[in-house]
Amino acid sequence: MNQVQKSPQTEAQNYALAGAVFGLLFPVVATLVRIVTSNLPYEFSSVVTVQTSDSLLWIIDTAPIFLGLFAYFVGQRQDSLQRLNRDLKQRESELEDIRANLEQSVEERTQELVAANQQTTKRVEQLKLIADVARSAISVQDVDRLLPHMAQLISQRFNFYHVGIFLLDEQKQYAILRASNSQGGLRMIKKGHRLRVGAQGIVGYISETGQPRIALNVEDDLVYFGGVDLPNTRSEIALPLKSGDIILGVLDIQSTDANAFSEDQSSTLSILADQMAIAIQNAISREQSQRALMEAEIASRQAAGQAWRRYRETLEGRGYRYDGVRSEPLKEASASSASNDMLNLPVRLRGQTIGHLKLNHPDASHAWTEDELAMAEATAERVALALDGARLLEDAQKRAARETFLSDITAKLGASFQMDSILRDTVEELGQTLKNSTVTFQLVNPSESISTEEQKHNGSFAGEKKSE
Repeated sequence: MNQVQKSPQTEAQNYALAGAVFGLLFPVVATLVRIVTSNLPYEFSSVVTVQTSDSLLWIIDTAPIFLGLFAYFVGQRQDSLQRLNRDLKQRESELEDIRANLEQSVEERTQELVAANQQTTKRVEQLKLIADVARSAISVQDVDRLLPHMAQLISQRFNFYHVGIFLLDEQKQYAILRASNSQGGLRMIKKGHRLRVGAQGIVGYISETGQPRIALNVEDDLVYFGGVDLPNTRSEIALPLKSGDIILGVLDIQSTDANAFSEDQSSTLSILADQMAIAIQNAISREQSQRALMEAEIASRQAAGQAWRRYRETLEGRGYRYDGVRSEPLKEASASSASNDMLNLPVRLRGQTIGHLKLNHPDASHAWTEDELAMAEATAERVALALDGARLLEDAQKRAARETFLSDITAKLGASFQMDSILRDTVEELGQTLKNSTVTFQLVNPSESISTEEQKHNGSFAGEKKSE
């Protein structure tokens, strides 16, 4: 059988029971006192006699009831106080737990803030190093000097075992090691180290995908492509050098410690790789611009030289000479004569010498001053520009005259609808334009071949000069 579990009595019940028991003493004592004072025997009948004969005992008999009720109310108060005390203790316990949890949370939050502050401080230091590297890289604009400079600088600032900079070839088939800080990397450069894009090692993988890759332990990485020149490598990170969507190369960083690179460090180094890519692209663009400018300059010089050679053949005079009294055209013989005390300044245009400015003083011992030399040199520069401007203007006038002639003859021929009129207008307009020339226009049968003698005759007749 299941035993009935009794609930614990409350203080009100205990107090009520104690009060009733204590109150029962009053009617018992009063009854015994009345039996003694009435000289009655100690029997139950004496108790009944006393109780029925004395009405005061009836009031005394209610003492257990009143004392029990009074004690019950006192017990309830005690129960309330005990419940309040228990609630207070429970609340105090809860507050103690909250305080302990709060202290633990504060300690954990403090540790997190300290760790975050350390991480932020480290990241700020890395960003400062990246800014220093980028600022130093911008100052070097030659690719062959920029890449070794950056490899050494990154290794020194970040204390890396090996830093290698790969650039893709023009066909985008191989990533070629162009710069390194380590002795092993320098040996690899001398051996012409290169990796096929998409086929060899982490560098080859990055060269094709353009996505960063970290090998926390190179022995477990399937993509890692090791070499005898870097035997101490334990972890590696490779970052693409990209200009927009174009992959220029790969920044390869290796460490002697396993798990040396984290995702956070990867994002920081990616910023460095982006700055490097900008510097490399700027250097490459500058070299390409200089090469294109040099090629354009060479082409311009060649064109200017050819134009001036053709133009010089059309000039009637080759120059002038002024002797202090009057100016006179130069003759070929006098133009080539020179003396030891003569100042000869070349007149240059786009690197081509188009003339000579010669100064001869009557006093053979005369020394030309700096002002006189500066004036003569400035004159030579100005006259070169003026001559080129005159040549260009003459060329433009010739082109304008040619275009005008073609426009006029096209309009005139377009207004004629007779074959004879078209033929006559053609030879007249062309003959008037080409002075002192005889122009012939003869229709032939396309099915008939023209003999060699007729071709010679027509050619000589067309080129014959008309006498004035």
